Amino acid sequence: MNYENLIVEIEDSVATITLNRPEQRNALSGALRAEFKDFVENRLDGVNAVVVTGAGPAFCAGMDLKEPVGHNEGKEQWSFFKLLFNTNTIFIAALNGPVRGAGLTLVSACDMAIADPSVNFALPQITHGIYGGVAAAMLHLSLPKKVVMEMTITGLPISAERAREVGLINTIAEPGEYLNMAKALAKRIAGFKPEVLGIAKHMAQSVPVDDAGRELALKEARLATLLSRPLQEDKVIDTEYGGNS
Repeated sequence: MNYENLIVEIEDSVATITLNRPEQRNALSGALRAEFKDFVENRLDGVNAVVVTGAGPAFCAGMDLKEPVGHNEGKEQWSFFKLLFNTNTIFIAALNGPVRGAGLTLVSACDMAIADPSVNFALPQITHGIYGGVAAAMLHLSLPKKVVMEMTITGLPISAERAREVGLINTIAEPGEYLNMAKALAKRIAGFKPEVLGIAKHMAQSVPVDDAGRELALKEARLATLLSRPLQEDKVIDTEYGGNS
């Protein structure tokens, strides 16, 4: 498959994926998601770590709102992010600019994130009369309930510093160094045994770090029930989309 919306570079066991729709602020169009899915399903052999970044001034503006919303759009989006979340390969987001909507879901689906100091994050769906359910469901896996509520019901951005404080990102790089830092980290991680990396990823993602409130939040979102049933041996998120289809 030839990619038109992604730039893929592979060196040794590290891949760098650049979302390449800069004029659309790297919005996650259906075509881009299809290419990303193809990469995850067919081109990860020998790749232990992947760096994900964006072309141009933004990391990702979210879903492409110019595309029609299909009957099963939410189900397809959840399937896309679940695929990324479940793979044993380590994904590191290298954030070069604003992160909005589903771009935030993409960051949440990655295992680690490094940001330029200028980066900020927002879930603006509510300002358009929309509840960002897929984003909220994924965020509930990594952020406290009140932080998710703040972002989903105000639509206001949070800074890179705040994002680091609440655990959305790992590190704020020196200005302009986010990609070099992410690549260096990926190179270190890729040097370890892939089977051990897979175990580490599974354990970190499947063990709850909050109390029953997180389980309740996921059930209320009706998009995932990760904590309400035993995990499958080879899955981190083993749930179907539970929203309105």
